Amino acid sequence: MKFTEIADYQVRPGAVTRWTVVPAAAARPQDDDRPPSHLQEDHLRNHAAAETAQPSWLAVGFDLPGELDGTALRAAVLRWLDRHESLRSELTCRAGELRRRTWEPGRLSLSREEIGDFEAGEEITAELRAMFNAHTDPTGWPSYVFATISRADSVTLCMAFDHGNVDGYSILLAAHEVQELYAAEREGRGAGLAEVGSYVDFCAEERVFTDVFERSDEIVGEWADFVASCGGELPSFPLPLAGADLRVDPVMSGFSGPQRGFCRRLLDEEGADALETSCRRNGGSVYSGVLATLGTVANLMSQQTTFRTLLLLHTRSAQRWAQSVGWFVGVAPIQLRTPESITGGADVLEMLPTAGNALRTAKPLSAVPLPKVSELLGTELVPRFVLSYMDMRASPGACNWDDWNAQALHAPATSADEVYLWVNRNHNGIDVTCRFPGTAAAAAVLDDYVHQIRRLLRAVAVAGLATTIPPMWTESAPERESAPDAVSRTS
Repeated sequence: MKFTEIADYQVRPGAVTRWTVVPAAAARPQDDDRPPSHLQEDHLRNHAAAETAQPSWLAVGFDLPGELDGTALRAAVLRWLDRHESLRSELTCRAGELRRRTWEPGRLSLSREEIGDFEAGEEITAELRAMFNAHTDPTGWPSYVFATISRADSVTLCMAFDHGNVDGYSILLAAHEVQELYAAEREGRGAGLAEVGSYVDFCAEERVFTDVFERSDEIVGEWADFVASCGGELPSFPLPLAGADLRVDPVMSGFSGPQRGFCRRLLDEEGADALETSCRRNGGSVYSGVLATLGTVANLMSQQTTFRTLLLLHTRSAQRWAQSVGWFVGVAPIQLRTPESITGGADVLEMLPTAGNALRTAKPLSAVPLPKVSELLGTELVPRFVLSYMDMRASPGACNWDDWNAQALHAPATSADEVYLWVNRNHNGIDVTCRFPGTAAAAAVLDDYVHQIRRLLRAVAVAGLATTIPPMWTESAPERESAPDAVSRTS
């Protein structure tokens, strides 16, 4: 499953219907004293304070078989909402405090509004974008919306949620669970889904755990040292993003336009398998190999020796959260020293123990949510350069994503200096999704960066399988290869 902007989502023509969650007749939510998570609170307060609030939704689209069965879909979605308490829970600001109210299971309904027939995929994409932007406001409830695009032979279901409701893994789970619930309704059987824990309970437990941290704690001290090493703020992308289209640093110029992005294949399935074999033979993993590669390329291109970024790490710390819908994400600072020169993938393989140790060192630091770290350090910490790695192959339904035409989507963003990289492994290989300032100069830098990452990953994969390794890195950027992604097992 690719993770892209909605502009890259190719939807077949059909009849568009919007499905909105509403309370059932006479249903009322109950006051709920469980607090929001630190991320949720920070997210809602920032959204409410913004002069011009930006959409912050995540979405997933996938096909359901045959002609739309509206009765089955309605039942499936409502059963799915009953499974996940966080989607039945609203947060509102009263007298400066966030308060929660929650609907009991079975107390919601689904309204249906026919939008119209669309003959062009671009028109559907524009309609979906507008719908998602308008119906995912985190300060209202529900801050999510569903849409179907119906045809005689199939229906595409799109589910969009404000980020405060979900993380990237949650939307993968949604595709599988709604598929299963829909099939169960049509076939008159029970759904084969395990019980799940409540993200609302997780929020309460997180507060109990994190609210006892103090500035003097070791974890907070390590965060403070990292921030100090970055000049008092969180790290920025190590390569200059300004160019002829800005002429000065984009932040100083006041640039804050829409960001651009792309999704690229780094390795196909065979290449990803070769990379894993190579890394494991040398005491590492694909994760440590990817980290070492990204850090090495960034440092070689920037002529630095220390790579610094923030890692996105999941906080699903107990089995009951494994398939829960919620925002189970922490961030951790990581820094990695790399060689000043490199001749091939074998040099990266030698770095695997160092990269693995850096990952192990970073993981505990994600235990304190970033808003809490900011509070304890007395300074606003704004992420600017963020890296995520996820192996999605074990996700429920992953083997069916191609058959479902499933795709994960993110909202457009506006930022002068943010660079986000999501590296995802699936059954088709390894992809990278990038989001960066929307200038031609930044696009050129990220294009070259990703190209060099791809070349070095291939060299790393080959290095563990061959006895003779050809030189890989040169001072001048080589021409783009036209060879397929498959990694040769010979030199």
